[in-house]
Amino acid sequence: MINWEPVNTFIADKQRFLLATHLNPDGDGLGSQVALAACLRQMGKTVILKNPNPTPVIFQFLDPAREITCFEKNKDAALLDSIDVVIVVDISDWERLGEMGQELRQRQIPLVCIDHHIPTDIMGEVQIIDSGASSTGELIYDYLVYCGTQFNQTMIDALYTCILTDTGSFRFSNTTAKTHTIAADLLSRGAKNQQVYSQVYENYSKNRYYLMGHLLVNMQFACNDRLVWYVVSKALRATTGVELWEIEGMSELTRNIRNIEISIMFTEMDNGTKVSFRSRGNIPINDLANKFNGGGHKFASGAMVNLDLQTTIDTVIAESQKLFI
Repeated sequence: MINWEPVNTFIADKQRFLLATHLNPDGDGLGSQVALAACLRQMGKTVILKNPNPTPVIFQFLDPAREITCFEKNKDAALLDSIDVVIVVDISDWERLGEMGQELRQRQIPLVCIDHHIPTDIMGEVQIIDSGASSTGELIYDYLVYCGTQFNQTMIDALYTCILTDTGSFRFSNTTAKTHTIAADLLSRGAKNQQVYSQVYENYSKNRYYLMGHLLVNMQFACNDRLVWYVVSKALRATTGVELWEIEGMSELTRNIRNIEISIMFTEMDNGTKVSFRSRGNIPINDLANKFNGGGHKFASGAMVNLDLQTTIDTVIAESQKLFI
C-alpha cells in the first residue's frame, strides 16, 4: 500500500500548482495530469497545466478547454516564479522534461514526482514510485480514492484513458487483477469506454497507415527471426506526411509476430535517434536500454541516442544480438 500522507502534508499549505508530464506526452501522462488537476481543484488549489510538447490530436478530448499549453522559456518565466509547487507525473527523469526541466531545476521549485517507471534520476522532495503499477493513472486513482475525491466525468475518462493506453488495451504483461478492478470501478462510475477507445485508436490519419505499410514491408530480422527492427527516418516521415506524435504506439507493431522475442523501432530525430525496445515478456530489455542511457519497464523501454541514425542502428542491433547468445 502506498502511503500518500507525505504528499498531502507537502501540498497542504501550497496554493499555486504546476502539473507537467514528459516530452511527447501520451495517454497515461496526459490522463494523469488532467485527473490530478481536477482533484487539486476540488481541494481549492489553483492549477496550471504545462508540457514540453503539444497534446497529440488523439488525446485532445481529455482537454476540451485546451488548458494544457506548451512551455515557452521566455514567455513562462514569470509564471514559474509564481508557482508554489510542481507535480510531475509519468516521469522520473529530468531530461524527459526538456528545457522545462532545466528551468525548474534552476529555480529549485518544490516538486512532487508520481511515476510507475523504474527511476533513473532523483526528482523532487516527495517521490511516489511504483514500477509494479500498470500506469501512473493507476497511482492517481489510488490517490483520489485516498483523498475521498468526488469523481467527476473528467477524472473518470482521464483515468480510464491512462489504463487503456498503458496496458495496450489490457493485453500487456503489466495488466494485473488490480488493473481490472480499477477499470471495472471506473466503468461503474460511468467511464465512456467506447468513446475513449474510438478517440484513441480510431482517430489516426491515412498517412499513418502509409507509413505503417512501409515499415512492415521493410522489417529486418535476425537471431532466427527472434529479433526484428524497423526504421522511421526523417525522410520517410516527410514523404508520408506523418507528424511525429502519430508514430507513438508503432513500437508495438511487430511484437505479435510468431517467434519474435524483441522488437526495436528506430526513429530519427533532429538531435539523435530515439530507440524503442519491446519484449514479448521472456527477455528483459530495460538493461539493454540502460546501456544507451535510457530506461523504462522490464519489457518496454526506450533510449535517446545522440548518434546518427545508421550508427545507432548498427550499435544497438549488435548489442541486442548478445541477448540471444
